[in-house]
Amino acid sequence: MNHSNQKRRTGFTLLELTVSTAMLAMLATACMMLVRTSYTAWNRHEDDQAQRQEGLLVLQHIARQVRQSKSVMAITVASDNSGSLSLLTTDGRLLVWDHNAATKEVLYGENTATDVLAKGIDELTFVGIKVNGIDQTTELGLIHSVECTTKVNIARPAGTEVVAASCRAWLRAW
Repeated sequence: MNHSNQKRRTGFTLLELTVSTAMLAMLATACMMLVRTSYTAWNRHEDDQAQRQEGLLVLQHIARQVRQSKSVMAITVASDNSGSLSLLTTDGRLLVWDHNAATKEVLYGENTATDVLAKGIDELTFVGIKVNGIDQTTELGLIHSVECTTKVNIARPAGTEVVAASCRAWLRAW
């Protein structure tokens, strides 16, 4: 009897180690691809939400100021997608908003729009509304409310999605 044949082998063979290492590598690669895809989707969602939020914050800011203003001093026509608005406040300040189509920024300031209020806004329109709440006008003495609309373009795999939001605010001090 040969003792070497009866001796029990312990451990793994080189083939078993190679196969198990290859399986572990494939599993780790699949998991990393899943994590990377999820991370990319999460970042895209956060960017989309930030763009939407910028548009809504611009509307909120303008509506608040319109409600506290005495009169409209200048307004662009409703068809101007890169509009501007000037308001005279009850304390005599002139507030100005202007959209820069080239940089996709909304600028704000007193007397002139110099400070960046928001970025990534593709369109900003203003519409002057008469006292009846229906008819549009650009005649400054007849404007009693202002409708403001922002549009942002959000890139999607299937194309660009346009997200629009608008609000209407009445001048309280007319």
